[in-house]
Amino acid sequence: MELKACQKSFVTVSFSIMTKRNDIAWLPLNSLRAFAAVHETGSVGAAADTLKVTHGAVSQHLRGLEDRLQRKLFTRSGNRLVMLPEAADLAENLLRNFRAIAGDIDQFRRDENILNITVTPHFAQHWLLPRLGEFVQRHPEIDLRINADATVHDLALGDFDAAVRHGDGNWPGVNCERLLEGRDVVVAAPSVLESVSIQTPQDLTKLPWILDEDRDIEMSNWFDDHGVAHQAHTRITRLPSALTLVAALDGHGVAWLPHVYAAPYLTSERLVQLFSDDRWPAQNTRHYYLCWADSKNRPAFRTFRQWIRRQLSG
Repeated sequence: MELKACQKSFVTVSFSIMTKRNDIAWLPLNSLRAFAAVHETGSVGAAADTLKVTHGAVSQHLRGLEDRLQRKLFTRSGNRLVMLPEAADLAENLLRNFRAIAGDIDQFRRDENILNITVTPHFAQHWLLPRLGEFVQRHPEIDLRINADATVHDLALGDFDAAVRHGDGNWPGVNCERLLEGRDVVVAAPSVLESVSIQTPQDLTKLPWILDEDRDIEMSNWFDDHGVAHQAHTRITRLPSALTLVAALDGHGVAWLPHVYAAPYLTSERLVQLFSDDRWPAQNTRHYYLCWADSKNRPAFRTFRQWIRRQLSG
């Protein structure tokens, strides 16, 4: 009976020791780092320089680790310590695991500074990209990744932290801050207008048109509102948003563009605005908005938001 009780007590004590040995609270992390650094650098002095502590502090950590492990880790050869082979194996494993931990922490830190933004193609090409160098120079710690398409992505559940969208600002589940007025203008290169007199919107049917393929419905509404049959246009080229301005500048036809993108070229007279007294701009309720979900309101995004505000106010 006494033997069984003793055996039971031994099992309990052994289990308690094993639990302690596997408990991270038991690990002497500073001593283990010093031990791994000595193995990596080859000496106590070099390890002290790497860890930015004194030679004596490293030596004390090594003695304390031997006491904790109840194992000899080094032999002395003159004035230097020589790590035992089995201790070197342990140190190599520790180094590998410390490096893995450092990699995980670095990835976690960098993930916090990764900012995924989705923007409309026009906004990316004609507003954001010309200013992007200033942002990168001012905030090198932020890894800004830009996706340019007209898709309305799910900001709460998707991969994107924020979006610049064109519309009425009424998207459920997200915060929206108006950035730019979305007033649209009808423009053409001077060469397109040389041989044609344009007095009314109906006269535009005489000219080739460049149509943003993502805004076909809006353009149709403009035609309808001005009493122009959409079918009357026999020369319409549909292009991606980012190419419509380029095609207009090259003289391939009339284009319907956001004023904010056409403005520099109107000033330089590379483009001519048609119907500048048109009533249509006043009816337009679609503008450019910066949108984000509450769950994605991280420091990197707040930095980007402040930067874009400064750009607009300047």
